[in-house]
Amino acid sequence: MKLIVDSGSTKTSWSLLEGKEYRSAIHTSGLNPYFHTSDSVNAILKAELLPFIVTDHVKEIDFYGAGCSTEKNDELIRGALSGFFHHAVIFVYHDILGAARALFGNTAGISCILGTGCNCCYYDGKEIYSKVDSLGYLFGDEGAGSFLGKTLMADYLRKKLPEDLRNEFDSIYRLSLEDILNSLYNLPYPNRFLASFSAFLAPRQEHPYVNKLVRDSFLAFFDAQVKHYEGYRNLPVSFTGSIAYYYSKILEEAASQEGIHIGTIIKAPMEGLLKYHSS
Repeated sequence: MKLIVDSGSTKTSWSLLEGKEYRSAIHTSGLNPYFHTSDSVNAILKAELLPFIVTDHVKEIDFYGAGCSTEKNDELIRGALSGFFHHAVIFVYHDILGAARALFGNTAGISCILGTGCNCCYYDGKEIYSKVDSLGYLFGDEGAGSFLGKTLMADYLRKKLPEDLRNEFDSIYRLSLEDILNSLYNLPYPNRFLASFSAFLAPRQEHPYVNKLVRDSFLAFFDAQVKHYEGYRNLPVSFTGSIAYYYSKILEEAASQEGIHIGTIIKAPMEGLLKYHSS
């Protein structure tokens, strides 16, 4: 039995695959190694995964994870999994490879992730080629949830939000400056905190301020990531992730403005990964 895993910064999806038959899915917290230690990964596995799975039945694990871009980070995840799955061969891959396999299978294109964070690569049908690092929520992640939240929060604190949005924001969140700074500098997962404000933006996409904020963030993503790949106007550019999915209309409009052809947009890569690994 195979365990196919898609792990982002916010959540992780675990799906059991037996031959070509999909068995079940389990959801846990995200396991980005840039935000976790071995102890915290072990704690999540023990509390959120192991009660729902017979580990000895799993013979192979294909783990696609945000932050799994260095051997050190890969080993953190591999080591934690091997401590529980004693009979499994464990493969740890970058999440952008998972996105590419889910979006394109064995064909070529530019694969993009827009969720809590962002990423992008060229995929030739077998291998991925990356030219630009996403740089995370502090220096990059253009177009991602953390970037949207950071932009919104900066405008809120600088009193640049339109009055109607500011009043709605205050009535929902009731956050003081101290609350915000504490969440960013003292509490874990500041990227998740910032990305959580997509829940405020998404239902208000028709508002001129929100529409412009989201559109500009997607244009920044194209400039920072997609345009670094030769032939980006001739290749399909496909997306996975909650931000791409829920803001698909604005994403398509921004892409059209840049002469970029969007192939497909999916909320999560798991269905495509199950198809890939069962073939």
